[in-house]
Amino acid sequence: MGKRIAAIALAALILYSLACPLVSSQQTATAPYDLILVRNDNMIDYIVALPYSHMFGIPILPVNPQELDAGTLAQLESYARLRWTKILIIGNSQAISDTVQDQLLELGFSVERIGGADRTETSVKLAQKFFPNGDQVLVVASSSDYGSALAAARWAMVERHPLVLNSPKILSNSTKEALRTLNPELVVIIGAGLPEDLESQIQALGYQTYWMKKDITITIPETPVETKTDWTMVVLAVIASVAVVVPVTAYYVKKRWAANRVPIEVLTEKEKIVVKAILEKGGSVKQEELPELTGYSRPTISRIIQGLEEKQLVTREKVGKTFIVKLAKEIVLRE
Repeated sequence: MGKRIAAIALAALILYSLACPLVSSQQTATAPYDLILVRNDNMIDYIVALPYSHMFGIPILPVNPQELDAGTLAQLESYARLRWTKILIIGNSQAISDTVQDQLLELGFSVERIGGADRTETSVKLAQKFFPNGDQVLVVASSSDYGSALAAARWAMVERHPLVLNSPKILSNSTKEALRTLNPELVVIIGAGLPEDLESQIQALGYQTYWMKKDITITIPETPVETKTDWTMVVLAVIASVAVVVPVTAYYVKKRWAANRVPIEVLTEKEKIVVKAILEKGGSVKQEELPELTGYSRPTISRIIQGLEEKQLVTREKVGKTFIVKLAKEIVLRE
């Protein structure tokens, strides 16, 4: 009897585990794709796909760009059995071959390909696809500095904004196209490897800019030429680049915050709520009132205010047993 009950319980557990993916699939039915495919011999398409993968909960699978091996085909066949059959290929046929696309079609997948003449145009087409109505903020990063692009992808993921790549030498035509079609109110440029006059060129087109920046030189030692690329070294190089970009970017963010006008989009969500509460009180408020105004606890308010002080956005003045918090810069709000 006990064995029979155990068997029934095990069967129920298996059925539940099989049903869970189907429930998740229904909950994410608004996602336009079930899987994103990128080439596995170049990380840039993977980096560009990150904000959209995060936004819709779509996994990214790097594959051999020439032909899918038996192991990958077996994985994809299992994936298709769960009725996840809509695949997005990032890149033109030079990035991922038509052979790969044909293999996917033979497995029963529906396939859409988004790719441009180069990586900058591909990034713009992706932004236009996932933000068909445009967005208030456009994130721009270098098409050649992978560390900066990775940092920009992370920022775009957290803030849920489109990401496009730009040439290291000129304002790319594809970037101009992104500005025209997405019509952002603010262009956030992140990292190095971009034209020195990029910001002024974008401003000349009528857009407000904010550069988290910039004067960063990353030199990666050359590795001996081998018959096969050592992708472990490439990954380590990218990680090293990010390790340099993030601290330096943080320094320049603080430096640029000294400007009189600060766009609210560069704040975290919690900082935005606190700053808006201060603005509603005329730019000055007792710190002890902020928990009630924002719904945050006192320790949370204290940490947020400390962060805003470090960014030179607010000042605090001791008055009696409390602090008076005042805005130190003009915050540019957008509806």
